Amino acid sequence: MQNLQHCAGLAFGFVFRDGRGQLVHDETLHDALGQGADWIWLHLGLSDHRARRFLNDFPELPETGRLFLLGGESRIQIALAPDHAAGVLPDLEQDFEDQSLEPGRLAFWLNDRMLFTTRRKPVRAAQRLHDAVAGGLGLENPAAALAKLQGSYVEIVESRLIQLSAELDKIEDKVLADRSGLDRLPLGPLRHELSRHRREFTGLRSAIHRAGFARLTGETPLGAHMAAMHQDAEDFERDASALQDRARLLYEEVNTRIAATTNRSLSALTVISTLLLPPTFVVGAFGMNVGGISWAQEPEGFWLVLGFCVVLIGISYGVLRRFRILP
Repeated sequence: MQNLQHCAGLAFGFVFRDGRGQLVHDETLHDALGQGADWIWLHLGLSDHRARRFLNDFPELPETGRLFLLGGESRIQIALAPDHAAGVLPDLEQDFEDQSLEPGRLAFWLNDRMLFTTRRKPVRAAQRLHDAVAGGLGLENPAAALAKLQGSYVEIVESRLIQLSAELDKIEDKVLADRSGLDRLPLGPLRHELSRHRREFTGLRSAIHRAGFARLTGETPLGAHMAAMHQDAEDFERDASALQDRARLLYEEVNTRIAATTNRSLSALTVISTLLLPPTFVVGAFGMNVGGISWAQEPEGFWLVLGFCVVLIGISYGVLRRFRILP
């Protein structure tokens, strides 16, 4: 860490002694390191070109770590080596109200004494861990910090899945109660969000599996935490998938009920049109402005035609009942 006199473009950092972190920025990093440090965590924003220049010029950073930190890779992946680890992990973008649920990415590189993380936009899990460490949370080493970063992401998504499950409960109650307005239920956005969470956990689980955590446990700084990270990814992938299947079934049920209601309406309209078709023909025929129209000179002609139309409606109704078109 002798090369860390300054870190231009640093969003925030922590210098750890005895498991406790001291918050530092670029202008305070040198003084904090001068007091001694067990390890450090530096979090950089790639929107600042100075951060890119710092990472490009940092001599202790291997090429693999540099590629992950600066490459802008969106695919979730983890690369393990005996003395370091690097990769891209899922996160959620952070807005001013800390409510954004848009997917984000957090790139990392670590060894036994340093953890570098980068992001293009502010992310929520990194900020949550920042607040926890600033509040006194202890972290033993860079690998534990990265595992806690992923744990923060899992906690955020877990709380959101609980909310989505409660929303599904309300929607299911409305569907089973056969209430009106089923076409206005917010199932579409809910299914979209669940699908996104499931994809993120699927990608994380696959990345850990591809990294071969079972074979490398104990041979890499991150090895001791890979099993727990894999278990979290697998558990929450299953939870998100179960909620997604439940939302899909509700969506199909809603569509079935809407289609049934539409069919009943169309059936009623068809019957009404069929019953009115013969009288419409009669009225059209008697409305022609030609000679020889029956009852044209009769005082009761209108009522005779009207009665004839009623008889035709009755005959049409009887025919429809005879062929079981009407219930």
